[in-house]
Amino acid sequence: MTLPERETELRLLCGAITAAGAGEGSVTVVTGPLGVGKTALLKEVLRIAPTRPGAPRVLTASASRTEQDFDFGVACQVLEPVVAEAGEHDAERWFAGTASAARWLFPGAPGWPGWEPDGHHDVLTAHGLAGLLAAIAADRPLVVLVDDLHVADRQSLTWLRQCARRIRDVPCALVVAVREGDPGADRPAIRELWELAKTRIRPPNLSEAGVAAALRAASDARAGDARFVAACHAASAGNPLYLTEAVRGDHRTGPSLLKERLTAQLAVLPPGVGECAKAIAVLGDHAEPWLVERLTGGDSVAVAEAVRALRRLGILGPAAPPRFAAPVVRAAVEASTTAPEDLRLRLHAATVFHEAGFAAETVAAQLLEVPAPSPSPWMPEELRTAADAATRRGQPETAARYLRRALLDLPPDGPERGWRLVDLALTEAAFDVPAAIRHLMQAVGLLPTPRERAEAVTLLPLSAFLRPEAAVLVGRVRPEDAGAQAGLRLEARIRLTRCEDPVLLAGAADRLRELGPEPPIGTVAERELLAVLLHAATLSAGVSARTVAELTERLLRCAPASSTEFADTAPLLIVCSFAAGSAGQPSSWLESAVGETAEGRPASLIAARAAELAQSGQLTRARATAWEAYELIGGDLAEVAESLVMALVSVAIIARDERLAATLVEHYDEAALGRTGLHVRAALLMLRGAVAAVEDPRGALARFLDCGAALHRAGWRNPALFPWRTWSAWLQRRLGDRVSAGELIDDEVRWARRWGAPVALGRALRIKASLLSGAEADRVLAESIEISRSSGDRLELARALLAEGALLSGAAAAGDRLREAYRLAEGCGAPWLTGRGAEEPAGPSAALSEAEGRVVAFALDGLTNGEIAAEINVSRRAVEKHLTNCYRKLGISGRAELAEVFGAWGFGARSSA
Repeated sequence: MTLPERETELRLLCGAITAAGAGEGSVTVVTGPLGVGKTALLKEVLRIAPTRPGAPRVLTASASRTEQDFDFGVACQVLEPVVAEAGEHDAERWFAGTASAARWLFPGAPGWPGWEPDGHHDVLTAHGLAGLLAAIAADRPLVVLVDDLHVADRQSLTWLRQCARRIRDVPCALVVAVREGDPGADRPAIRELWELAKTRIRPPNLSEAGVAAALRAASDARAGDARFVAACHAASAGNPLYLTEAVRGDHRTGPSLLKERLTAQLAVLPPGVGECAKAIAVLGDHAEPWLVERLTGGDSVAVAEAVRALRRLGILGPAAPPRFAAPVVRAAVEASTTAPEDLRLRLHAATVFHEAGFAAETVAAQLLEVPAPSPSPWMPEELRTAADAATRRGQPETAARYLRRALLDLPPDGPERGWRLVDLALTEAAFDVPAAIRHLMQAVGLLPTPRERAEAVTLLPLSAFLRPEAAVLVGRVRPEDAGAQAGLRLEARIRLTRCEDPVLLAGAADRLRELGPEPPIGTVAERELLAVLLHAATLSAGVSARTVAELTERLLRCAPASSTEFADTAPLLIVCSFAAGSAGQPSSWLESAVGETAEGRPASLIAARAAELAQSGQLTRARATAWEAYELIGGDLAEVAESLVMALVSVAIIARDERLAATLVEHYDEAALGRTGLHVRAALLMLRGAVAAVEDPRGALARFLDCGAALHRAGWRNPALFPWRTWSAWLQRRLGDRVSAGELIDDEVRWARRWGAPVALGRALRIKASLLSGAEADRVLAESIEISRSSGDRLELARALLAEGALLSGAAAAGDRLREAYRLAEGCGAPWLTGRGAEEPAGPSAALSEAEGRVVAFALDGLTNGEIAAEINVSRRAVEKHLTNCYRKLGISGRAELAEVFGAWGFGARSSA
């Protein structure tokens, strides 16, 4: 059986076929609304009937409206094939007696008279056909399948009625399919067939499990996706035809069979029925009977009759007020409505809603489909009122649709259009910043005075000015054109768009000092300017991390997570907090922000929370939180805030999330990378280098140096944000260029001391120690450990302890250092840091001893056997022996397969400096 959830129906049909084989005839009527699967059942009977006992002969016909004028058309479809195949002897036998009255219907058959008798009587011909059917069935049991009987010609119905009256004595299973609700289904002959039927079958709609089975039968790969199956069931209500439309709508291929069937069906119904269906489609959830009456012009009786007819067809569900049986039915009805009809209905509906006092959004939903200019002066105002309501409800996309439509009613120039464009830009800023910037640029060109233009720019959220395209916008205004507070807000936006200008960036530190040790933060404008200055000072390391941390925490206390101001300054303050190594207030603020705005699902803040978790060593939670943020944006990174991308990059690098790293790298090809600001461009270059560091150290080094060159041109010196010098020095050391490595790491240490954040300094000192030897190496590494302990960065501390354990190899203290490093790394969810594998005990390192794991870690770092021997103070022969044991335990042939087995970009004792 290939039909899901039709076991009962097919069992009844098979019973009728079996009875016919035993000499007992019967009538079976298959009925149901449009698309429920009546034809599919008949096709299944056609397939299985020949395999039943007695191997009955199957005769079929499908009625059609276009053939209703052909007398006995359906009867001829059923009988012509078998008569045409008959020999002369069988034909003479079959046409004997009463069947001879029907011989004239079969041209070419043996004994055909060659003419149509004058004044033949339909009833006599029908008797003859009934006799012919009985004679044929006497030779071999029959199964007669007639589809779409409700559109059959009148004469064939007379024949079938006569057959049904004597069917019990004929070895024939007569199965007919009739569509409920069609006008033809109420004809007397069909009603009589219904009364004479031994079996009546009405297939139900499919359940969710039935929908999944139907998708599997259609070889749809998504049949195993529970959410897709549920969506298909909701869209189709389980009706097989509607299900086909729902799946087709998802693929957008092929013509709409549902639309064709609906159009054809509505065309044969009284005109008021089709008008009623179209009115209900336009009214949607507001399809109250009195509104349907207003749109169609019909009275209550006519509308009630139309609704009843549509329900019988299965187009409407049983609920009141009238609703379509499934969402795809409404879409098909809308698609079958001509453009003039749709415009007339929507204008009428909007007017009725407006006059009846419905909410502005209800009116605006109709006006969206009305082309400009609007025919009534009240319509643009309703659109703007609806936009305000949608904004308050937290649906900016809907509000923007209303505002865009309202703009079409305004002249192409003039200040009114300018301010309406400002409204649109502010609405779009919540979900489409590039579009907001474009529309605000148009608005600035229409506003008449410099003050209006300057103040319009300040209305766009501060975070929007991190995008490169915003630079053109601020180039058209000046702070002195605005009032005092607006001037501060405009200064903040200008500085933010020009944060890649080294001259202006350097001046930010001086501007910050001008504000004094406790800058004024009493107004939004003052707080915005301070946030931007702190951000600039962080990029350039122009003031100390301590100063930045103190002022950032002061600002955070002024911007509660639930405030609208919070969303503007949050990206800047989070960057400042992380770079300054500030804990406590930023962490609790972020946690509060994510919790308080849970309904809006702020992806950028969730990503920032993931980065904060990663930096504090909570890697498992960091990975899960980062993917939560990624899923909230639907995997679309094209229009998201730069702070979100930077946060995801940070998690991918720190937590070694290879899947997240690959996702980010694949999204930003060279063209996409060129369109981003320096924040994202530098972060992605660092990520690309980290991904390539094990297998292609020279390529990774080139990416780090490219990143450094771009940052240097912009005056971004802070080693806490982009530690490109540290990572480059680490790779240069691996590649044997210790001189270049030393120069870079000395520069990094200098900038790290100047900035003062412990994380960056501890990391730089650890790499510097690896380039030294003897007592000097011990001293620098000890300082790195001390600073890392104070920073709270458990991962960096674990790396430093591992490095000291290697230096102390053989000494009693080495074991203590290594054990502490192992506890820290595994507590953070980073056992790969110690060479123990990503998972215990299933990981590949589970089979390795502690010494073997250390050797493998250095090998994955790219060190030669001699360099490993020097690192851990053993002989070269001992290293070779350890590696040989590792290859044997892991079932590999050599070093080339180590990275593949461990799946570890950045795996190793000192990976990702």
